[in-house]
Amino acid sequence: LDEESMDLTHREWSLLSLLVSNMGQVVSREDVLAVWQTQPQDGAGGGSNALEVYVHRLRRKLQDSDLNIRNVRGLGYMLETEST
Repeated sequence: LDEESMDLTHREWSLLSLLVSNMGQVVSREDVLAVWQTQPQDGAGGGSNALEVYVHRLRRKLQDSDLNIRNVRGLGYMLETEST
């Protein structure tokens, strides 16, 4: 971000990558979990509670940027810029 690298786990990277490729669109929890089933784990399990943990971690790592992960109740998550 802003020419600086970030330390991300495999799961954080795959989540951020999925959100970036669908910028401004809702990504369902099921879509994230389906992608994770094809990847190695890096500590936490691959369930719904783990997704909350990874979203929290990513939000914390993105807090100094203009990117925001918004929870769309009942649907999933959306990556947006603060100017959106």
